[in-house]
Amino acid sequence: MMKSRLLYVMPECYVDTNLIEYLLSAGVNHQHCCSKVVGQLKTKFLDRFAIGIIDRDKVELGYIGECVSLARTDHLTLMKHKVKEQYLITVAPAMDRFILDCAKEQNIDTTRFDIPSDLKGFTRISKSVNSNNDPRFRSLFAAINNHPEIRILKHALEHLCEKKYKADTGVLISVFSGK
Repeated sequence: MMKSRLLYVMPECYVDTNLIEYLLSAGVNHQHCCSKVVGQLKTKFLDRFAIGIIDRDKVELGYIGECVSLARTDHLTLMKHKVKEQYLITVAPAMDRFILDCAKEQNIDTTRFDIPSDLKGFTRISKSVNSNNDPRFRSLFAAINNHPEIRILKHALEHLCEKKYKADTGVLISVFSGK
């Protein structure tokens, strides 16, 4: 059965794509780097609803200056474009560290899934094109699914995807505050 594709949801790298597809149970519009995500927001989705998901450890992009910060957690920041119905979620410092931190906080040993527990080893695997569909990561995501920040990310994305142009920033702020 073909899962739906949400072309307006754009994560920047392979493990990000795998996580977002897991959380939304849908295909998304994988981009190869944060500048490609921003490029899509500024061209293909210029006047359309879209969500970009990028690592915060990258150089500040000019696009971020066009956004206002709505809410944040330890790792996640939700931003909205000042005039467009476009949202940007940044992950600090990067998705790899976020996933490892969530696993550690949930007392999940990533080596149970044949995934290294150190950042260098984890990143070596997660930067591979194969991590986009790697079932080891899907198993890890299922194990950390109840982490508060994973739930926040999931609920914020679900609200945005369901409501699109009518997304309620009050609801999103509430989601980020854990309510």
